[in-house]
Amino acid sequence: MPANVNVRMNAEQSYSIKIRRGIIERLGIEILRLCDDSYAEILIITDEKVSGLYLQQVIMNFQECPKPKGMRLRICEILIDSREASKNFQTVAKLLDDMAALGLSGKCIVVALGGGVVCDAAGFAAGCYMGGVRLVLVPTTLSAMIEVSAWGNALLNLSAGKNLAGMSCRPSVVICDTDCLKTLSHEEYKSGIAETLKTAIMSGEELFRIFERGDVQNNIERVIEGCIKYRANLKSELRTKCLGYSLGNAIESLSGYEIQHGFALSQGIAITAGISAEMGWCSKETASRIINALSKNELPVTCRKYSAHLISQTLLQGRKISDGIIELAAISEIGKCCIMNIKAGELEDIISAGINA
Repeated sequence: MPANVNVRMNAEQSYSIKIRRGIIERLGIEILRLCDDSYAEILIITDEKVSGLYLQQVIMNFQECPKPKGMRLRICEILIDSREASKNFQTVAKLLDDMAALGLSGKCIVVALGGGVVCDAAGFAAGCYMGGVRLVLVPTTLSAMIEVSAWGNALLNLSAGKNLAGMSCRPSVVICDTDCLKTLSHEEYKSGIAETLKTAIMSGEELFRIFERGDVQNNIERVIEGCIKYRANLKSELRTKCLGYSLGNAIESLSGYEIQHGFALSQGIAITAGISAEMGWCSKETASRIINALSKNELPVTCRKYSAHLISQTLLQGRKISDGIIELAAISEIGKCCIMNIKAGELEDIISAGINA
């Protein structure tokens, strides 16, 4: 069923996330609502694959949709590299130079059409260009629909690690067309399933049982809506401490971003479940349910490529450590996670226990 989720940034600012099938065919109408009646300047930022699937359709939709009489419409597009290794300041700097070369004004609307890398890079550029221009997010992957929609942040990777640079990007609207998921590869779709399963574990039994049954595809709009609502209400200080987030990012970084985010995250969740059971923070049954749900959805549950030593050292890079203590998300039960204070010197042994649980 179609849904609208309202995300409140603060007392004065909010934006809407629209979730429904086929809405990309109305993209022109949805975005031109944000413009005045005389002039619309649109920049579509996308990648080569998504461009081939949707760009001409989107441009035609802008050109053919009803507009106020006399409105002048200018549409530009920029293609970027959407590999995770390209989600950095070099890509954003090139984007900003290209935007300036196009002569775009401070009234332009940046439309991010693509997966998480496109949405993050475009969001960062929109937040910087001429002090900030309006942004519309059109995530085309399941992972991006969950990850970038609800928090209003754009994140970039540094040489020290993944997602260590960020800024608020406050989109004007987010458009999630679930029909876009039909064009994803099996690996891309499963990577997104890991992101939604992470959120389902934190949110509670209602969502989690869909994953236990392996019935996500038949409930995809309900899952997306539930995940976004949960994440939109998550306290900002907990957003970078979500279940499996730090461990998954460490594994992804170690692979040189060759391991897709969702598969690295799945391994991080499995390790966290093992740690939580071994440390007595959750029951063995709870950990087993999580491992079984990962397996039911064809996600990896073991991490054999990287040692606990490598993971712990990578995790500690770029992390704030106060009095020798690092914070790690742990599981108490389905729907209840907590932040545990771990001595940095004990982190390797704790991760080892989780890997070998």
